[in-house]
Amino acid sequence: MKLPLAGQTVWLMRAAHQSAAWAELLTQAGATVIVEPLMAIEPTPDRAAAHQALARAVSADCVIATSTNAIDAAWRLRPDFAPTGRLYGVGSASAQALETAAGRAVERPEGAFTSEALLSMDSLMHVDGLDISILSGEGGRNVLVETLTARGARVEKIALYRRRWLTPSPARLHDIFTRADTAIVTSGEALAHLADLVSGPENSALRSCLERCRLVAPSTRVVKQVDQRLNWQHAPLIVERINGEAIVAALARLSTGDRQ
Repeated sequence: MKLPLAGQTVWLMRAAHQSAAWAELLTQAGATVIVEPLMAIEPTPDRAAAHQALARAVSADCVIATSTNAIDAAWRLRPDFAPTGRLYGVGSASAQALETAAGRAVERPEGAFTSEALLSMDSLMHVDGLDISILSGEGGRNVLVETLTARGARVEKIALYRRRWLTPSPARLHDIFTRADTAIVTSGEALAHLADLVSGPENSALRSCLERCRLVAPSTRVVKQVDQRLNWQHAPLIVERINGEAIVAALARLSTGDRQ
């Protein structure tokens, strides 16, 4: 029996330690997988500040985890971290990881796994006067801070790790772009970095080669961040509840012409 992704070549640009499970699922579905990370995850350079912020987060009314990287970094830095407030995860993976680390229930959006979906939850609509800690990396997720602050909360974003952007050689990028049918991106920052790598008139041929790929992204907001810089030949495929299983299912539906 023909596998659903047979003949497809998929590029995973996540950090290396996060790509293995997705690569296995895609391979099992018949795809050829290229793992070429565009970023690496490193500890925060200011461990003392992060440790002190986690001490404050213990008594916060709410603790929000934006990624599994943030959760891993928090418990590595403070193994006894035991927040007492309500717990939230932006996505399914972050919610599950936080539940495992904290040993109790974690709330999460029912729809898309995005900051906007989290902010639409009833329990986060009225937060005036509450202390909210956000477990995150450096940069990104400003919509959470800005929106919750506007709603009257005292918000502290705790930078627990940082991303180090990687720059494959033009020859390596050309090899990936010519082989890959699909490029999977999981954040606006990663997509912006990809656009940087192919910017400028000297990279016009490389950029055109990339634009032939089908982009898979977690939201239209992520795609719009580079609307003026990349002109995709195929409509990007939005997988809002983005995980390995959902990506395989979406690509399988696309290959059979079923977009529902």
